[in-house]
Amino acid sequence: MFRPLLALLAAVLLALTTGHSPAWSEARKKDVAVGDFKIVNTGGFVEEDGIRRSLATDTTMGTVKLSRVPGTNDILLKIGGSSIELFSMEKGLATFFWNPEDTNLLHGNDILNLAAKNSLEDVSAWAARIDWPDLGKVTLVLFNYDPGSYGGFLISNPPEKTVVRQMEFHQLHGPRHRADNLFNYNRPEHRR
Repeated sequence: MFRPLLALLAAVLLALTTGHSPAWSEARKKDVAVGDFKIVNTGGFVEEDGIRRSLATDTTMGTVKLSRVPGTNDILLKIGGSSIELFSMEKGLATFFWNPEDTNLLHGNDILNLAAKNSLEDVSAWAARIDWPDLGKVTLVLFNYDPGSYGGFLISNPPEKTVVRQMEFHQLHGPRHRADNLFNYNRPEHRR
């Protein structure tokens, strides 16, 4: 299930990047790398006629590169030679509603605990609306809960249903912080 999703994401990103002006392409060459990340689809659901069923978890991993767009708070996601710009959300993750009730998806409190934040507005988030083959418009959401880890949702509303997929991005190099580690260098009280 994840490989077709990853291939589809690469195709969509390629379609989005064609036709941009040379200035747009030149500006993207100056991106500041965040790093290379492994991406895995960790869950999801389809809701149709008020009935929700879980999507199978797929542990197949892909690789993406995340970078910051200079002069903005936007993030560029690169996969398979294609790029998509995710725009910074002023109200953070509070901007989105993914309704994880009765699913194995991350709930708001889970994300707050992982990010060591008190409010979803404080959890940095980025998003883009893109055209997705066979699904129409989808919202791709990325949020940061740890220096080496991001989460994401792909939310679509094809006719008569809602589909939500959850993704995790873990950095390939550098420190990996465990969610259950009570000592967190990102917390002011733990800095020396």
